[in-house]
Amino acid sequence: MRTPLVVPWLALGGFLVSPARPIPSPRVLNFTWVTAGSDHTCGLTSNGRVYCWGDNTEGELGIGTRIDAMQPSGLTGGGALVFLSIDAGTQFTCGVTETGEAYCWGANDRGQLGNAATPRSLTPAAVIGGVRFRSIAAGGEFTCGVSDTGSVYCWGANESGQLGRGDTAESSRPLPVASSVRFVSVTAGGSHACAIAEDSTAYCWGNNHLGQLGIGKRGDFRTPELVHNHKWAMISAGGRHTCGILADRRPIIYCWGDNFHGQISGNTVTDGTLSPSFIPRPAYDATGIIGVTTGRMHTCAYRRLAASSVGCWGWNLDYQLGQRTFGPYLQVSAGDAHTCAVRKDGAIYCWGRNASGQLGDGTVFNERYPVQVVDPATP
Repeated sequence: MRTPLVVPWLALGGFLVSPARPIPSPRVLNFTWVTAGSDHTCGLTSNGRVYCWGDNTEGELGIGTRIDAMQPSGLTGGGALVFLSIDAGTQFTCGVTETGEAYCWGANDRGQLGNAATPRSLTPAAVIGGVRFRSIAAGGEFTCGVSDTGSVYCWGANESGQLGRGDTAESSRPLPVASSVRFVSVTAGGSHACAIAEDSTAYCWGNNHLGQLGIGKRGDFRTPELVHNHKWAMISAGGRHTCGILADRRPIIYCWGDNFHGQISGNTVTDGTLSPSFIPRPAYDATGIIGVTTGRMHTCAYRRLAASSVGCWGWNLDYQLGQRTFGPYLQVSAGDAHTCAVRKDGAIYCWGRNASGQLGDGTVFNERYPVQVVDPATP
């Protein structure tokens, strides 16, 4: 039996890095958001520009080539686009502009770019259909977005019903989820999706073999199903598990789904088991929680007190749980086997797997301690 891996909340104070690493030079880019994908990472700057780094096998960096980048690179052909939100999936990336248009780039073998084409796109390609989006979520090989009217649209792979249409037919263009509920946010996992409604209830659909929908029963569900019993402030869908923050009482993280590596266990487990859970169960309880993020097989939470700190649990083969993850952090994102966080000063720090340069520090060495993402040579 594997023992859950937990990184407890650490003492607050100055940010620590590896003693052998030199002090980074002054930054040029000021980031407000980061998203960690399979083996790549993208950041959103304060002026709405997107920079990506890491694996680029399918063009997921959006830089016009298929060459990996070990430091942030600006989008090619997207210079005039001002983005409000971005999300990185499995070898593709999507974003929503200030005008509500959605763009995606990277792998497109299952229609996940939403442009009615099958070849990959090495630069941002407009999602067709004329829908104006508030936000977008990139999953395993599918994408979902919340429209300006509160409807959820999904496109791409659909073998488990993750498009929420009631069938398993793929779509290379956005189609509305089969629900009359008005939603405010959506999150996409490996092959399941969840969305929070205007009344703070949550609905999930798609793959449910390990309980990742949180509805108390097993089996795939091809249309939205009400998540067991709670009101939610935030939900994050991971590879085969889901976690969320309660809205109806003091913030506490609940998780459900696969737990083979302790990714839903957090710091509240008392029975020592790693069995999956088909309903939400308490996973992490700490003062000042403001966010939770789920990767393929790990989970991280971040909180705000005098400063923010990060706590992670689950699979740690590549050091994705991190050590000395002091803040202050504003936002954190968990990828397949790496984690990145935006500090209050606009810098991004990453840790974990780095074989493709997804940590953005100019190397390909895995890191257990947070390393600062460097500025591009030409910002």
